[in-house]
Amino acid sequence: MQCLTENEISHWLRERGIPEDPYHQVPPTSFYLQFFTPPNQSLGTFFRQYWDLVIGGEAPLVHITDWGLYTESEMIPIMGIRALHAETRWLIDAPGHLLETHESETVISLMTLTTFFAWSSYLYSPLGHSILYNWEGEVFDFWTNDAAKMVMMKRLLADSNLRETTEAK
Repeated sequence: MQCLTENEISHWLRERGIPEDPYHQVPPTSFYLQFFTPPNQSLGTFFRQYWDLVIGGEAPLVHITDWGLYTESEMIPIMGIRALHAETRWLIDAPGHLLETHESETVISLMTLTTFFAWSSYLYSPLGHSILYNWEGEVFDFWTNDAAKMVMMKRLLADSNLRETTEAK
């Protein structure tokens, strides 16, 4: 894992043609859906299945965009993950987490923690320009250019007993 600054995140996304702010790009991708998050006890399972179905063999980027007020109990696990990769900067200084394909468990951990803590985070995958946005642990937004990824995502929602929000329709 390599941590990235805001500028480095923007550069990484531009190089891959992935929308940085999908809410403000019309249309950011070909397919979109919004759904309610899984219950906390199912988060790890959901993200593991998302990894298998959507991310595939591509190196993803986790961008943490909003968090609490540096509550120590929330920062300990995040900073611990970052310290395992020799990262010493604060989250505010390098909020991006560029991971390798063999680091699926780190991705699952980061996304599970940010969802559980009601933070906001993006999980970007170059494959199909797929984006999963965790909005403060309440809803997820999903964008992709790949019709097959959208089918897989809808199957994941059905298998996880998750439902789309009415706002996405």
